[in-house]
Amino acid sequence: MMIKGSLRGLVLESIYIKIYAILWLHLTRLHRYKYGFLNMIVTDMIWYLLFMLGTLTFIPTEDFKTMAVITFWGVALWSSMNNTVWIVGNWIRFLLEIGIVEEHIVRNTNPMTLIAGRIITATIVTIVAIPIVGIIYYELTGINIFKIFNPFYLLVSFILIMLYALFYSLILSSIGLRLRIPGIMLDVLNIVVYIIGGIGVPLTKMPDQMKMIAFLIPYTYAAELERFGATGLAPFLGLGKTIVFGTLYLIVLLMISILIIRYSTHYVRKHGVKAIGAM
Repeated sequence: MMIKGSLRGLVLESIYIKIYAILWLHLTRLHRYKYGFLNMIVTDMIWYLLFMLGTLTFIPTEDFKTMAVITFWGVALWSSMNNTVWIVGNWIRFLLEIGIVEEHIVRNTNPMTLIAGRIITATIVTIVAIPIVGIIYYELTGINIFKIFNPFYLLVSFILIMLYALFYSLILSSIGLRLRIPGIMLDVLNIVVYIIGGIGVPLTKMPDQMKMIAFLIPYTYAAELERFGATGLAPFLGLGKTIVFGTLYLIVLLMISILIIRYSTHYVRKHGVKAIGAM
């Protein structure tokens, strides 16, 4: 019993050290590359405004106030998802270039754990960018988008979509590790899901055929919760079913990501990393 307890303690200590090291790495990088981080935030804000102001030109005058709020939070939700996929999914290329994938495997640390830590960067970018863009948006439209119906469900929607995007980007990175293709190059859906994923267009305004497609996309359920939290617009399936299906999709994505990560890691352990590092 004492031996088992000691082993359990060592395992927990090892996990704690790995988590601490990953947090230290990403937070230290943010500090050392602060100008690059600032550039990332400014670029993100420009994309926010381009999408938002472009969408506003097509909104009828009679629906402007409601749709302006939906547009802002829809674009913010989509951008946070897109940020996570790019910031997390594209880091496999960096690890391959500097040749530290094998270093982590030798030390019994899955490189995907290190990549998952990039969610810290994506989250901070989103947290900093949204309030600033919201102030600019208010000055341009005169609509206070921070006067929201239910802050809790709005927060839940952002947590959900960033977790969806995290698991999705880890899947892309794992596939990229196996196929020797940068993970982000495998992603062709981010722009498309803004419309068919129910992020930019409420399900109630979609044709029936498109609704069926939207129900199969996890982002739809986060978007429905976002609209409810921001404006009080009731989810198409009802609040309870939306939460249940959204949670089920999250579990499914988690399980798929674990299976693909294990497969890719096993392949790399057996065959090695077939990539050329930076010289």
